[in-house]
Amino acid sequence: MVNGTERLNSTFNETLDGALNSTLNNTLNETLGRAAENISVLKDIVPLVLSRFWDLIAAPFHRPEMLWIIMPLLFTFIVMEFYFGRHRDEELGWAAAVANSLILIIVAIDLLKHSFHYAPPWTVFKEIMTAAFTDAVLPLPPQVVLLILFLGASGVAITFINYFHLLPSRIAFEVSGHPPVNFLAYFAIAIVYSAGTRSEIPFDIATLIAGALLYVLMLIIIFMVRKATGNVRGGFGRF
Repeated sequence: MVNGTERLNSTFNETLDGALNSTLNNTLNETLGRAAENISVLKDIVPLVLSRFWDLIAAPFHRPEMLWIIMPLLFTFIVMEFYFGRHRDEELGWAAAVANSLILIIVAIDLLKHSFHYAPPWTVFKEIMTAAFTDAVLPLPPQVVLLILFLGASGVAITFINYFHLLPSRIAFEVSGHPPVNFLAYFAIAIVYSAGTRSEIPFDIATLIAGALLYVLMLIIIFMVRKATGNVRGGFGRF
């Protein structure tokens, strides 16, 4: 009887050990397999994101005509930086927030004009509506058209919010500040002006990640310059 019990316990332990080992091995293999897949994906996407990051920076050098719209944005940004550096107790203000949000609308209109080869506004509207409901081909990729429309719609929405003071001033001034507005405008300009060229920047996930990294880098540079000049203010609401 004892031998039978011992034999039964031994068989049970062996079966349990085998099941546990099999489960652990399968789990370990799956984990290692997923880790290998993730590493493989990272090996592919990291160089791509870095390449798009550089493409966004170098876009004005590949397409110098961008400078006609980028230079006013840069000039405005620098002037406002010096202004708030001199008048540190001032905030952005609702009027300036409305003016900033209008920049997005103006840039979106310019991008439509550029993309549709200076066609009249009603012609551009007709072509977009026709392409939306038929197989008509637009002069640039549909996702780029959506980017332009998103830029314009964002400008309209932010203008509406600022005009009627629908958000707390701190939040509204951060959203309408010069860094986010000017960067979003530059990001769209770089993609639209490069569309259909040899230096085209595809509007995809890799480009969005690269854009986010470029925006963070821009904020770091702004902070470092302000710190070096003794012009660091709390929050981005006064940008």
